[in-house]
Amino acid sequence: MMCRFDSKMANYRNSTKYRYNKDNKLSVSLWPSYIFPQFLTNHGSFQSYLHKMKKTPSPTCSCHQKVVQTARHLMTECSLFSRERPAALRTLPPPLILKQHTNTVGVTSSLRNILHSLQEQQKCNQTP
Repeated sequence: MMCRFDSKMANYRNSTKYRYNKDNKLSVSLWPSYIFPQFLTNHGSFQSYLHKMKKTPSPTCSCHQKVVQTARHLMTECSLFSRERPAALRTLPPPLILKQHTNTVGVTSSLRNILHSLQEQQKCNQTP
């Protein structure tokens, strides 16, 4: 007897959305990542979000611009990350960046570096 889950999986496997490669692994062009949701929702290690959650005293960025540190600011404007910012982050608006370039290695690694830098900075600020 087939349980309900097995029946649904069988239907899904027979659909056109489900494809296996020769190693019997699901073929997906974009795997889920913890990075993009943080930049899409502005709910990450950003000063604006941490200030809203009452975890930091100020929402401003530590760059010379002294503006509110949001995902958009870090992706497109922040002088702290201008050297490593790929061309896509300099020329396109953030919604298009995250929609069209999520699979681009340069954009992904740049966003990952931004998050890691912010997390390291927060660790340094927390140590007495």
